[in-house]
Amino acid sequence: MQNRLRFYSLRLMLPALLMAFAVAAPGAAAQDATPGPDADMGVCSEALGIGMAGDSCINVIHASPDAPAVDVYLDGALALEGLEFGAFSGWVAVPAGEHHVQVTAAGSAADDAVIDAQVELEADAAYHVAATGLLAEITPAIYQVNLSDFDAMADPMARVRVIHTSPDAPAVDIALKGGDVLISELAFPDASDALEVPAGSYDLEVRVAGTTDVALDLPGVELMAGMVYDVFAIGQAGDGTLTVLVIPSTTAAALIATPEA
Repeated sequence: MQNRLRFYSLRLMLPALLMAFAVAAPGAAAQDATPGPDADMGVCSEALGIGMAGDSCINVIHASPDAPAVDVYLDGALALEGLEFGAFSGWVAVPAGEHHVQVTAAGSAADDAVIDAQVELEADAAYHVAATGLLAEITPAIYQVNLSDFDAMADPMARVRVIHTSPDAPAVDIALKGGDVLISELAFPDASDALEVPAGSYDLEVRVAGTTDVALDLPGVELMAGMVYDVFAIGQAGDGTLTVLVIPSTTAAALIATPEA
C-alpha cells in the first residue's frame, strides 16, 4: 500500500456507551487515575494488540464541527481519507519519535493543509490526536491515554475521562443525576483527570459549570470492567448539536483491536 498506514477500527462494546461520562460510584470516592510524568501509562502495543514493543499508538479524531471531511497525512504519506466530523480513525501503531502531521479537506493535497504540525510521540504511549475548534481557528490537540493495568486486588473497575472539544460551549460540570458534582469547571479544550470507578450503571448529567442547568441528560450509563473510556464533548451548544463521542480502549488486547478490512 505505498507507505500508507493501516488504520484499525475499534468495536464499541455497548450502544449505551455513546452517552457515557466519567463518574464516581454513589457512596464511594473515585480514585484519581491520572499519573504523574514518570508514572506507568501502559504499553500500547500490548494493550491494543497492534504494532510492536517500542511503537507509539495514535487515534485521529475529527472534532471540528464546521469543517468538512478531512484527509490526514503522516510524514508526507496519505494515511487516512474522508474522516467526517464526529468520527475517529481507530488505533494505529507508528514508530516512536517526531512525526509530521497534516490535515486537509478531503481530496486536497498536503500543501493545502489546514493543520500542519510536528508531534513528538513517546515509545509505548497512546495518543488521541484531535482536530479541534472551528475551521477558521482549527488546531490539533493531543491527549495521552492511560492504558496501564488495573489493580488486580481491587473490585472490577473502569477508567474514564471527559474531554471538552465543543468550541462554543461554556465550562461544564459532570454530576450524578440530581446529585453531587464529580468533575467541575471543565473548559474547552481541556481534559479532566482520569478516574478509576467501579464498573456498573450510572445516571449522569452535564451542567453549565456552577449551576444546576442541565445541558445533557445521560441516563443508564454502562461502564464495563477493564475498559478505558475517553468521552469527547463535540458539536456546538449554539445550534443544538452538542453531543458526546465515546472512544473505548482496554488494557486487554483481545477485547478491542480488530484490523480494518
